[in-house]
Amino acid sequence: TVSIETSKDLLPMRLREVEGACNTDHPSGCTILDISLSSQQDLPHGSIRMRLAPAGLEPIIALASKDAKVTGRSTHAEDLAEPVADNERQLALLTLHRDRLTELMRGKLNVDQLITVSKELATVQSQIDALSTARANLQRRTDTDLLTINFSLPMQVYAADQSPVMDALRSFGSNFREAVGMVIRFLAVLLPWLVIILPGLFLLRLFWRWIGRMIVRREQQGA
Repeated sequence: TVSIETSKDLLPMRLREVEGACNTDHPSGCTILDISLSSQQDLPHGSIRMRLAPAGLEPIIALASKDAKVTGRSTHAEDLAEPVADNERQLALLTLHRDRLTELMRGKLNVDQLITVSKELATVQSQIDALSTARANLQRRTDTDLLTINFSLPMQVYAADQSPVMDALRSFGSNFREAVGMVIRFLAVLLPWLVIILPGLFLLRLFWRWIGRMIVRREQQGA
């Protein structure tokens, strides 16, 4: 895995150059597995992943880092000895079983026995084909390397683009719409309650006035 910092104008072009170099590197058997190019706030970044023979690694990396800066490089190795040995063992056992079934087919069998042996032979052959495909994939993983190149801009470019004022201006529209939405949601929740609360307050005020008049009358009658 290689990380490379390059300029804003050079990044897309360099990504295409690496893709073209891989597609034409037939001696290394280079195959593109994944490629991406995206831009956020007009700041591009991209990556490309490929599988190729070890001899083709350095030329590809040299092309990718031309007029650029390699900021990181890491290598990870995987031990495939056990999966390869297990695959070979299963393949040998199934091949031997297939050969014995083939010998049985040549003998004198009745119809039922012939059908049973034919089904078993077909099942074994299907398993052998699957293991052969797995062996080919393991061999390819053993003979080739998986190369991932990540392209990005220098950190200074990202830092220069980060400005509180510019960020506030960029987010002004979305923040304004969100604030208006919050006000509308608040009013939508409040209005039904106002329909109940306002008449209730009015009735409560009338009730207290009535109570007040009743108290005044009683005081006058007592006097």
